[in-house]
Amino acid sequence: MVKIERMWTELFRPKTLDEVVGQVDIVKSLEQFVRRVDFPHMLFSGPPGVGKTTCAEAIVNDLYPAAERGGNVKRLNASDDRGINVVRQDIKNFARILPSSSSSFKLIILDEADQMTNDAQHALRQTMERYNEITRFILICNYSSKIISPIQSRCAIFRFRGLEKKDIKFQLRHIAKKKQLIVDEEALDALYESSEGDLRQAINALQASASLTSDISVEVVYQVQGYVKPVEVRAAILECLKESPNFISARKHIQNLMESYGLSGQDLVKHLNRELGRMSDDVLHEFIRYEALSMLSEVDYRIATGCNPLIQLDAFLAKLILASQKQR
Repeated sequence: MVKIERMWTELFRPKTLDEVVGQVDIVKSLEQFVRRVDFPHMLFSGPPGVGKTTCAEAIVNDLYPAAERGGNVKRLNASDDRGINVVRQDIKNFARILPSSSSSFKLIILDEADQMTNDAQHALRQTMERYNEITRFILICNYSSKIISPIQSRCAIFRFRGLEKKDIKFQLRHIAKKKQLIVDEEALDALYESSEGDLRQAINALQASASLTSDISVEVVYQVQGYVKPVEVRAAILECLKESPNFISARKHIQNLMESYGLSGQDLVKHLNRELGRMSDDVLHEFIRYEALSMLSEVDYRIATGCNPLIQLDAFLAKLILASQKQR
């Protein structure tokens, strides 16, 4: 029988708050709550893969003995259980039962809470208010704006940010050492760039790379990620910035990127946006950068509303050439 290895995101998930990478200020506050064995309802908001669920699970491990976690902790994913009946039945029934004798309160972790319907959120607000003496909630979401104001006002809100490069590389080095991998610095940089601050995505990419070889180079990362090399995106932009611009060549670069990497129009807009932001002033005049980013936002909107991506990207390249010529 083939042995299936656990996902590294679970295998190397921090067990306690002091093991959490990044989010230093948030972790310090949570550690103080745990030390006092008392805290309010909490709302963890932020992009995917930055430690929201990890911190919630670390609180569970720090707060309850292993034998008491089953009876004192309930986990729900609101994207699956998002209706009002779940709140009125599962959540309410659990919330109103007293915690075990050695615990001050029970804990309900509600992941993807921003996927709940408005009716369900209003019912949840009532449950949070009624049973707050014996049950506390940790709500986890990507967008706090989708959580109704009455719930937000009853929670301590923690806004998680994308992890810094040094934090992601630190964790990747730790995993590489545990798994006896050789990962060069360029590969670590590529893993960070492709993850955009999402540690879970970076770890998944490292595991996928390790399935091919234990000696992981930047080329291996590009291969498994289907990640576009920044130099290839920049080449299309540079064709437009030349003294004698070459629209046909720039257009061919864009088409090749979409065909070779299977990119959608919006994927390519994101890569172009990143490169325009990185290029130095001596290569890309600030005025042209502003014009280009403004034009690119319009392209992104038009593609999102159903316009042909190639036509929109052609228009962007043409306008970039005109802006560059005007500045000369």
